[in-house]
Amino acid sequence: MAALLSLFMAIILPSCEERINIDTKASEARPVIYGYITTDTMRHSVSITKSSHYFSTAAPEGISGAAVVIRQGAESYAMTESASDPGVYQTIDSVAGQVGMTYTLHVTMDFDGDGQTEEYTAESMLPPVSQLDSIAVQKSALSDHHLEVLVWGRLPEQEVNHFNFRLYRNNVIVNDSLQGFSVGDDSFMQRKVIVGVSALYLNQQRESSVLTPGDFLTLQIDGITSEYAGFINDAQSERRGSIPMFGAPPANVETNIRSLSGIRASGFFTAYSINRASMYYRP
Repeated sequence: MAALLSLFMAIILPSCEERINIDTKASEARPVIYGYITTDTMRHSVSITKSSHYFSTAAPEGISGAAVVIRQGAESYAMTESASDPGVYQTIDSVAGQVGMTYTLHVTMDFDGDGQTEEYTAESMLPPVSQLDSIAVQKSALSDHHLEVLVWGRLPEQEVNHFNFRLYRNNVIVNDSLQGFSVGDDSFMQRKVIVGVSALYLNQQRESSVLTPGDFLTLQIDGITSEYAGFINDAQSERRGSIPMFGAPPANVETNIRSLSGIRASGFFTAYSINRASMYYRP
């Protein structure tokens, strides 16, 4: 009986193997609008690109010829397209956002080339500034290969604050990729004082985050809105993919870009406050 069963399985199982080609049709292209304004006095940017197929490995195509404006009350900041980076629109370099103000982005363009312009808008309030007093670096208790960046300071007195940490090493950002963003909130804190809180972990086996003695480190805290925090968390979740592998399919991350015409858009526009603390790394 065992021999007959083995023979049966040897015959049947190979016949169950069949390659299945699934037609993954691409959805219609849409504009992707992403931009910001902060409390730093600088040249602020908004990028406008064309969405691509899910499996595409090409860089997004920048959309030129748009009219882009950021408004706050009676003030308007017209943005000019970069000569070297198509689809990137910038303010002049003396613009700074103000805490508590609401900023509105307005974009007009002929995205589909039919001779009719489409309009898009989004708005964001600029949250209060957090205070960073000092930072330190120590070996992590969780892993022999990680360093831990600790921070001291104070958060604004509003009920819940949302924030994102960025780390610069010798004036070059370490965690600028989506998966490197460190987003959190203070809903678990009874007081608004930050005392030795872990802001980031640095894998010393990863070349991009290795620290050497004498490195100049700057930790930046971005005071962000709850909507932008949700956008980053959702985008990170989609980037990681479903676990297990047969979980929910990828989905478009929720956007605050509102279409005033028939073509939907993706992306996000936000305003955030900034504060920093620096140190020289001496292990």
